[in-house]
Amino acid sequence: MSTIEILDILARGGTFALAVMLGLLFLRDARHSLAARLGILFATGVACYALLSSNTIAAVLGPVDPVLNVFAVPTGVFFWWFATALFDTGFRWRMWRLLPMLAVVLCAAGNFLSPGDSLFAMISASGWQIINISMMAHAAILALRDWGDDLIEPRRRFRIAFAILVALLGIAISALELRYARSGFPDWVFPTHGFTLFVLAMGFTGWLVATPTDLFGARDIRRRGGAGRDLSPENRPLARRLEAAMAEGLYREPGLTVGSLAEHLGTREHRLRRIINQGLGYRNFSAFLNAHRLEEAKRLLADPDRAHDQVLTIALDLGYGSIAPFNRAFRAETGTTPTAFRRDALSS
Repeated sequence: MSTIEILDILARGGTFALAVMLGLLFLRDARHSLAARLGILFATGVACYALLSSNTIAAVLGPVDPVLNVFAVPTGVFFWWFATALFDTGFRWRMWRLLPMLAVVLCAAGNFLSPGDSLFAMISASGWQIINISMMAHAAILALRDWGDDLIEPRRRFRIAFAILVALLGIAISALELRYARSGFPDWVFPTHGFTLFVLAMGFTGWLVATPTDLFGARDIRRRGGAGRDLSPENRPLARRLEAAMAEGLYREPGLTVGSLAEHLGTREHRLRRIINQGLGYRNFSAFLNAHRLEEAKRLLADPDRAHDQVLTIALDLGYGSIAPFNRAFRAETGTTPTAFRRDALSS
């Protein structure tokens, strides 16, 4: 066994240990956060994949190999579930999210059960990696899409590193597996792959351990009407000015961002983000705006004098650009549509 092979085995063993540690770190928030629970699945998949993607290690696992494959094969799906739950503010678990899992399992079965040089095996392997690449690209888009809206600063910084490093390197690994699906991997691929996995796992685990606040926002508690509570004395006047601006209806301004709001209040954006997150308990700026806009929407929809106003008119007056985001936010907050809410409120 060469020195490079020994180093590759050590790197993969280190990745396995770090992935287990990641799973334990996610476990601390698993009770309150679906993203953390999905993170445990992702960490388990990475741990198994790090071992099985080495021919040397896989050869000595024997009967343990099929058990580890159960978690290693859908690692890309676990990754997509975790990233979507972490970065998509409107994430809800739906049964259709199992479809990529079904597709990956079918492709993996076709790849494993067919002769390695058969056309069906090649199609199965290609389909498997194309699905993985698609999910990773979608995760990178989600990480960047709502970057400006995120009020949890550690998660906001993490979005950039996640999109650039994890997703792109994951896509590169899948592309390599797709490229050498039939011809076999060159010797340089395995150690490069093992060291890359180790560096990523070490960087992410080290950063997560050093993160001073909660990545998932699981311990944030929304405290409406309590501006300035749990804030330092120098931040309380700004928190009161913020609530006063909201009470005057500033939330009605279309396209309002945390940056433009900070400019209106004459403060720095990062300071305002911290107050809205840590002082008022909101994980993202959209939730903060919706809390004010939807409270006013419920009042207007229940007002008999506004019974003839169109729902679209109310939505636009409250700062929404169209009816669709208003309907989504209203249903998420109340469990019903604005029209049904108005009907029930006026009838009673």
